[in-house]
Amino acid sequence: MTDTLIAKCRGMAFVLLASCCWPPLVVADPVTITVGTTQSPSDLSTRIEQQLAAAYARLGFSTRFIALPSERRLRLLTNNELDADLFRICQLEQQENLVTVPAKLGELMLLAYSQSVETLTQWQQNSELIIVHIRGLKMAELTLFAGSRVEVSDLQQAFGMLLQKRADILLEDQRSAIAYLHQAGLTDAGLVATDLLPFAICHVLSTQLGHLAAPLAELLQRAQD
Repeated sequence: MTDTLIAKCRGMAFVLLASCCWPPLVVADPVTITVGTTQSPSDLSTRIEQQLAAAYARLGFSTRFIALPSERRLRLLTNNELDADLFRICQLEQQENLVTVPAKLGELMLLAYSQSVETLTQWQQNSELIIVHIRGLKMAELTLFAGSRVEVSDLQQAFGMLLQKRADILLEDQRSAIAYLHQAGLTDAGLVATDLLPFAICHVLSTQLGHLAAPLAELLQRAQD
């Protein structure tokens, strides 16, 4: 038997021995964090998704963003059926069944939209007005007014009611409203708006991921600086 053949036989024997004695090396896939996100995307929400994906990746996780109605996201999050929510109002989500990541991600400005300037004049004191907003939009839910409140599922329904004059006022954050009006080709709809209040926004975790709040806060704060 030649030296070359002997070497090959020895090599094959080593391979067979290794396959019997050691399991194959398997690289585990990173755990995926499911994050509920807005159904009304804007430049701000897109930027936050990118920052969160990068932050979770630094911690060894992958991310999956699912667009859901605001109220449903909150319900799933409080029941630990959703890992995290893209953002909520920082000062409103200090609840026992939620963990707010203490890093400001941005600011939302709540606006009141109407088809006429006259309607916006002292609108909060006018009990004859119908005010519409998306169900679960906390900024709007906390806004007090004398008129009738109507809650709908999305901006298409909300702006539809306003443009069809089935509602007098629409409440929505400025970025989401502008993005929707542009997408729907309604930038020339002749709507007028007035600023109401700014709200700081933070990332929110389910309680089962509360241990990630501190490292996420540090990474997200760096991204803001």
